[in-house]
Parts: sequence; C-alpha cells; structure tokens
Amino acid sequence: LVMLISISYQVFARYVLGSPTFWSEELARFLIVWLTMLGSASLMKERDGHISVEYVADKLPMKIGFVVGFIRDLLTIAMCGLLGYYGAKLVEVGARTSSSGMQVPMSFPYLAIPVGALLISLVLLIARIGELSTSCRKLPEEISQ
Repeated sequence: LVMLISISYQVFARYVLGSPTFWSEELARFLIVWLTMLGSASLMKERDGHISVEYVADKLPMKIGFVVGFIRDLLTIAMCGLLGYYGAKLVEVGARTSSSGMQVPMSFPYLAIPVGALLISLVLLIARIGELSTSCRKLPEEISQ
C-alpha cells in the first residue's frame, strides 16, 4: 500500500504538478526489495509455493523423491546461509553511506537481504518439520489398514 501511494504520488507530482519528488521512487525501490524477500519467505511454507521444475521428481519413486526433496531443501538453506552472511556484510558497508534521495543509511534497505534469508530458512524448516510430524502421525493409521 505504501509503495502504491508512493508511486502514485510520484506520477502525480511529475505530470500534474510538473515537479517530480526526489524520494518517492527511491522509497518504492527499497520497498520492492523488502516485499520480494518477505514474500519469498511467505511462499516457503507451501511445497509448491515457488516455481519449480518437478517433472523429474514426480517420475521418481516415493523414497527417492523424498531424498531429492530433502537435498533440495538443504541446498536452499545453504544458499540462504550464504545470502544471509554476505547480506550482513552488505548491511555493514551500507551503514557508512546514505541514500541519495531520502538520506537514510543504506543499511536499512540492505537489511532486507539477511532478514529475508533468515525468514526463508526458518519458514522452510518449520514447514518441513510440520510435514514430517503429519506424516509420522498418519503412518500408524496406514500400517493398521
């Protein structure tokens, strides 16, 4: 909503008032980074939330498919670890500079990267633990039938 208002104001100021703002476009760019990282974390709770190629995985036997999914999740968490680590380094560098339009420390927009990486990892872990717990509860029912 803030991004929509910011961009709308930018368009209004530029074309109606004839005087573009110096901060609204910058704010929208910063917000899109935050929205992307937080939205990505939000999608991790569902197995099919993100776009993926599952043609090969769907053709595999169930046990092998589970192993492939497990390896995929480990690689995702490892990638998030790298993203978080280097994102934190970027936040440190960004603390020394300010944005050109709003004059805020660049560490604030850069902070979206490590925060998003951490949230993606946490949501992925919680979702997969929840799936395992559900599967373990269903297993005795399936065996008894």
